[in-house]
Amino acid sequence: MLKLIITDDERIIRESISTIIDWKKYDIELVGLCKNGLEAYDMILDESPDIVLTDIRMPGMDGLELIRRISETDLNTQFIILSGFGEFEYAKTAMKYGVRHYLLKSCSELQILESIREVAQDCYKKSSSEHSYPAMNSIRHNVMFTILNNAICQNRPYDEIMKDYDPYLDFYFSSYHLFYVYFLTQDHLEEFLSQLKQYAHNHFPEMTIHGIYVNCTLLLFFKEFAGSYQDLSHFFVSMRFTGKSPSLETEDLSFKNLRSLLQTVLDKVKRFSMIYYINDFHILSSCNYSFIMEEADKQLGAFLSSGGTEQLDSLIDLLSEVNDLSFLKQLSNSLMLKISTLDSRLSTVDLTEWLLNVSQETDLEQLKLILAEKLRSLLSVSPQASAVSTMTQQIYDYVTEHLSDPNLTLKRIAEQHLFMNTDYVSKKFQKETGTRFSNYLTDVRIERAKKLLVSAGNDKIQTIAEQVGCGNSPQYFSQLFKKKTGMTPSAYIARLHGEISI
Repeated sequence: MLKLIITDDERIIRESISTIIDWKKYDIELVGLCKNGLEAYDMILDESPDIVLTDIRMPGMDGLELIRRISETDLNTQFIILSGFGEFEYAKTAMKYGVRHYLLKSCSELQILESIREVAQDCYKKSSSEHSYPAMNSIRHNVMFTILNNAICQNRPYDEIMKDYDPYLDFYFSSYHLFYVYFLTQDHLEEFLSQLKQYAHNHFPEMTIHGIYVNCTLLLFFKEFAGSYQDLSHFFVSMRFTGKSPSLETEDLSFKNLRSLLQTVLDKVKRFSMIYYINDFHILSSCNYSFIMEEADKQLGAFLSSGGTEQLDSLIDLLSEVNDLSFLKQLSNSLMLKISTLDSRLSTVDLTEWLLNVSQETDLEQLKLILAEKLRSLLSVSPQASAVSTMTQQIYDYVTEHLSDPNLTLKRIAEQHLFMNTDYVSKKFQKETGTRFSNYLTDVRIERAKKLLVSAGNDKIQTIAEQVGCGNSPQYFSQLFKKKTGMTPSAYIARLHGEISI
């Protein structure tokens, strides 16, 4: 599902557009209405929308300035300009920033929908080619494998299982595609994956492909992309393997989100005793060790709630009884993922390092020793008392360190620093702090600016604007400062100097 923001300084226009179209019918979520460019800029930083339908002439910050500022960030937001002015100069300036749709306010509902559909295709295309960071890719695969094992071994609703991993996967907003590949024998599975890896590298190198194999059937799923699924299907059925094997057959389906896809897939595969997960084109086996999984989960939960050493000792004793290296890897990763979501003692960076180290371990007994040592060192230390979680503290620290960056966004912090889902980070940050990220960022910038203005003159305002992340735009800095303090930077300096002289 794509996210949309409508911006217009005329209330009747923005509200009319928001109500005359059934946005959900077109798989679009209307996340906000804004009355000017400043409001829209803040909401874009908070919500990371896919599409913004915006007016040109608005007070504070106009539509073109809004588009320019967002074009300098790492957001993939697509704009549609809606204006009562038909002059070519506006369209020409907008096109410089990649805007291809320019509608007059007299346009019809059908014209708006046609523009939305075309922009939506661009959004899906950009989403499918979006850079995937290796650490985040590793976490996604391990989370998916953990979900698979939990669904097999635990008697819990799928939604409850998936909720545990909201920080790492988008279960609700991105569309997914599922391929069934039939008559693929286990003897040829590795050869198939080798060919698929090369094909994926050549055609969609940034895509994360998940796979589950059961009983001569491979289920491959990934985010929707703008290419031809028929080409991919043809590639599958044209594969040839060493020795004789039946010809492959395929079937493919689209799903509105990952949640609905997983509900379908898990129902189909959980009745098999042996299940194989495809982790970055490598095969991981999964047995139905339900008792060990449930008991380990129960003992970890008991320890996190009580902190008793008996539960920790029992958990380590239980893990020492596992004699399957592959299963111990998946179980240890599952425990670490749970610790990272429920407790502040394991950061995202530590989690990533753990997952990478475990994937490379080849000795079962050595892994048992490493796991026992990790759990004791990790869980024997009481979490630091804090008003906010580790995640929010990491956001505070990142903003402090990178405040001068005019293109600082929550999306960048979530994906490139925390390796988490942007929507989850935004909601958790607002819940813990009581404010949206854009408000917090603005407050920090203004407070830093106040300190710098104490010893500054009017000739240094542009330098201060750059230092607090307003780029080379003193006008925008002045507008932002006045919005928060009720006075311009110059007036604030004059006031300070007046107070000092008294």
